[in-house]
Amino acid sequence: MYDFISRLFDPSGYNPRWICGSWTNGEGWLHIVSDVAIFGAYTAIPCVLAYFILRKRDLPFPRILWLFVAFIFACGFGHLLEAVIFWHPIYRFAGVIKLTTAVVSWATVIALVQIVPQVLHFPGLARLNKELRGEIEERTRAENALRQSEVKLAELLASERAARGEAERANRIKDEFLSTVSHELRTPLSAILGYAQLLLRGGTEGELSEGLTVIERNAKVQAQIIEDLLDMSRIISGKVRLDVKPVDLLQVVESAIATVRPAADAKEIRVQTVFDPTAAPVLGDGARLEQVVWNLLTNAVKFTPKEGRVQIVVQRIGSHCELSVSDTGQGIRPDFLPFVFDRFRQADSATTRRHGGLGLGLSIVKQLVELHGGTVEAKSSGDGEGATFVVRLPIQIVHASGDSLTGQLSSQEHMTPINTPSLQGVKILIVDDEPDARELLRRLLVEQDAEVFVAASADEALVLFKQQRPDVLVSDIGMPDKDGYDLMRAVRAMADGEGGKIPAAALTAMARSEDRMRAMLAGYQSHLTKPVDPMELLAVVASLVGRTGK
Repeated sequence: MYDFISRLFDPSGYNPRWICGSWTNGEGWLHIVSDVAIFGAYTAIPCVLAYFILRKRDLPFPRILWLFVAFIFACGFGHLLEAVIFWHPIYRFAGVIKLTTAVVSWATVIALVQIVPQVLHFPGLARLNKELRGEIEERTRAENALRQSEVKLAELLASERAARGEAERANRIKDEFLSTVSHELRTPLSAILGYAQLLLRGGTEGELSEGLTVIERNAKVQAQIIEDLLDMSRIISGKVRLDVKPVDLLQVVESAIATVRPAADAKEIRVQTVFDPTAAPVLGDGARLEQVVWNLLTNAVKFTPKEGRVQIVVQRIGSHCELSVSDTGQGIRPDFLPFVFDRFRQADSATTRRHGGLGLGLSIVKQLVELHGGTVEAKSSGDGEGATFVVRLPIQIVHASGDSLTGQLSSQEHMTPINTPSLQGVKILIVDDEPDARELLRRLLVEQDAEVFVAASADEALVLFKQQRPDVLVSDIGMPDKDGYDLMRAVRAMADGEGGKIPAAALTAMARSEDRMRAMLAGYQSHLTKPVDPMELLAVVASLVGRTGK
């Protein structure tokens, strides 16, 4: 092996290149410098490539790059030997280097042939740039979508927190409302039960009169609470029916003042009125408008201290008739003023509050006024500054005749005695599961010379009906086992046909419009709501048996 290598570097038998041929110094050095320069460049290039390959680990086709490194370096080394041969003719070693260069060159060619088809499938620079721009745009859109999602999520979280707060507030208001309803219903009930027990023990005529007065007054308070709840239920469900006709608002206000005057006089509150005689009629329901005015006046009297003042002003302003109720009472806090018409909201809902009520009156006022196409507004400068409620109602466009102007009857007119027709000889069947209610109806009808039979259930009523053949049936609706609807259907379905002819009236605490419709569809000719006015009951019974108009 040593001999072989020595032979490669043995110049024997060869002359230096300076001797071969007629080389001038200039020509010789031109070749020498050029070959050395090429060797330098061919050595630097593979070194840089090798450094790049070693640092960039994920390059595609690294084998071809190493072949290029070897090929370029072999070519450079061949040029170096060309310069050396000018002095030292080692042609044998130069031939080996050329052979090595040839092998590396063809290995590079073969490698290139193998990888060219694969490289041709690679996307071009323009395509890569386009795909890169697409990826950048897609990433930008994704980032924008992510930011929008984060914003929406923040909004949803804020909305959820607000909804949770609102639900907690509504739940708190509901609890306060239930507590208030319980208190407001139990208070008059306690007075009623207490005085009823005292009356059962006996007493003087004065004590009897006082007890009955207290019972009547507290019963009316309870009836008003229940009526407010029913009114709010009808308003929420959209079942309020208005008997719309031309209404003299001044007459409505006077009637409401007459109703609240006893309460105002008891507190020595001055009720002042300022009426504009040019105020035109409004189109609406007189009873509902009186309810609006009555609620406002009742609130004003309730929250005005003794010897205070309540002023009612009715005037025409443009195309509206404006009603304002002002008082010198405790006023409304600025923070509560936006919620004064909300259902069940009261400025003072604590157990130590001075004034009762359910917090429904002003809400009912707002809903009724809006049903009439008007608006209501509350004003107050704060605690102790009084309050003013302003109702604006559209004036009737077309004037009607004077006799068509209607208002709500005053309390004195409601109390005017009515001559009821005689019920002598009329057989009436009363059905009610409450003993006190049955006895009250029996006594009321017996006083009118009617022949009365009472039953505590639908089954008992059917037995009495077959035995006595009554002329009129007056039945409660809500009863255990079988209700009044079942009773009416059973009566109408009797085989002998008599049940289909008997006139019947439903007397019930179910006061909704759908309850009235259901009673009529079951077969009742009339629907009366508890507590019923005695004169109204007698008039309905007389009408059912044809004892009217005489």
